[in-house]
Amino acid sequence: MVIMDMAMAEKTSKAQLKLHVLAITGLFLSTSALAGEWQFDPSLGLTETFTNNIELSQLDKQSSLVSQFIIGADASFSSKKLQFKIAGTDTTAFYSHDRELDDHYQTLLANASYSLWQDKLQIIASSSITNVSKSDSGNSLADLITADTIQQRNYSTGLQYNTANSDYALSSSYMLNLVDTEDDIGESHGYSVMVNTTNGNAARAVFWQINGSFTNQENNGFISENYQFETKIGAITPYKVNPFIRLYNEKVTGTAAGSNPDAIPSWGPGLRYQAAKHFIIDLSYNYVDDETQASDDYVAADIDWQPSARTSVKAGYSKRFFGDSYELDFSHRTRRLTNTISYHETIETFDRNSYQEVSAGEIWCPENAPDINACLPLGQLPDDNNGFVSIPLTSLVLEENNEFTLNKRLAWQSQLAFARTTFTLDLSNRDREVLSTGVIDNYLDARFSVSRRMSARSDVTVYVNYRKNVIDKDKTDGPRQEDTYKTLSATYNRSLASSLNAFLTLQYLDRQSNIERYTYNEARASINLTKDF
Repeated sequence: MVIMDMAMAEKTSKAQLKLHVLAITGLFLSTSALAGEWQFDPSLGLTETFTNNIELSQLDKQSSLVSQFIIGADASFSSKKLQFKIAGTDTTAFYSHDRELDDHYQTLLANASYSLWQDKLQIIASSSITNVSKSDSGNSLADLITADTIQQRNYSTGLQYNTANSDYALSSSYMLNLVDTEDDIGESHGYSVMVNTTNGNAARAVFWQINGSFTNQENNGFISENYQFETKIGAITPYKVNPFIRLYNEKVTGTAAGSNPDAIPSWGPGLRYQAAKHFIIDLSYNYVDDETQASDDYVAADIDWQPSARTSVKAGYSKRFFGDSYELDFSHRTRRLTNTISYHETIETFDRNSYQEVSAGEIWCPENAPDINACLPLGQLPDDNNGFVSIPLTSLVLEENNEFTLNKRLAWQSQLAFARTTFTLDLSNRDREVLSTGVIDNYLDARFSVSRRMSARSDVTVYVNYRKNVIDKDKTDGPRQEDTYKTLSATYNRSLASSLNAFLTLQYLDRQSNIERYTYNEARASINLTKDF
């Protein structure tokens, strides 16, 4: 009975949030809001893809021709009060090797804002529909061709207030959020509050910087709450060194595993050194208000440097409840070269990266087999067990994540653009640590691409991609699963007429895994024709 009540409460909460979204949509579509300019761009497309290994098998490869009929539409609306953009597709996929896989897939990206007062107070809403991998352990590169995706829907709506003048700047929001998935894993609903304010250029006596946020999420009776608050208030002096007081507090609570229910606030004196007009260094010594003495006092530092309109550096070091914490945002742009680097640490929950190890059967191998390739196929038994040994197999199955995780994300993008050729390098790395167990997963992705404009109506793009996923990388007897994906792809785009476009793509994928059945390669060839209206 209790479980039924919890399920009904979950459905009621989601239903209430959807009603809020519909009510705000009605406000957007009111008569006064519709006096503006509309733009609507529909399209029809057909993509034929041949793959030599649609089931992603190491042995007994199955080829297939996948046909995708795509209906697309982009729409935008702009008026004095209302801004609205939407882009969506509906794809019907047909699989020649197995017609039972035929299905419809949707994508959507929509954003809207409605001004209530002087473009400062706004109602904002966004919605998205994406097709994500059913399980990264099974196939991190899942797409519509392999038919191993699930639909994920994200909705958010709320109020936003932004204002800025010579005296101060204020940015704030209150948002309702909902994540809904086809397989019910990774769902959540809740709300978030954010307030950021700083002094303006006209400040002569006092400077301040206040950043605060609160996030509440719920899923299947589990609750996660994350509160973070940082304040700097100081005096402006005639000198380059200005004193300030720093206050910091963070609290992670709820029924999800790994919470930190006892907030440990800290405060301390600091000095702001303005080395140049656009170069500020903050240094503070922070006393931890903790009666248990589980945490030590610490030093925090921040750098904000903008040497030119094309270069910006923001970096920070502090201590949070999990230990040392770092942040970095760097951007630099010249006439041809653009570089951006970022590093951030966030606390998250209710994602799609938790797995349970389950039995997946057994295979029989000769006693002197040099490797697993000499073993019998899964499910096949030897005629005589003498000289054979049975090796149990396990598999990682995606499960609900009801625990807090620390996510450390590093990203670097570098782009070199010439008149007709562009080189792009994208690197990203994510460490995901489960706070309750200490289990760490690592996700590395690297891509190098070259785009060349051949003529006014055609271009070519070639890229090489390397992805490595390691689940439970610090396990004493080796990671539970380690996968590497190497992809080589080439695409030729051609404009056949003013509203008729085509492309041809050739792609090769090689996957290696410590789980033998996840080692395979696949080759694809795709051709597309799209008509814009």
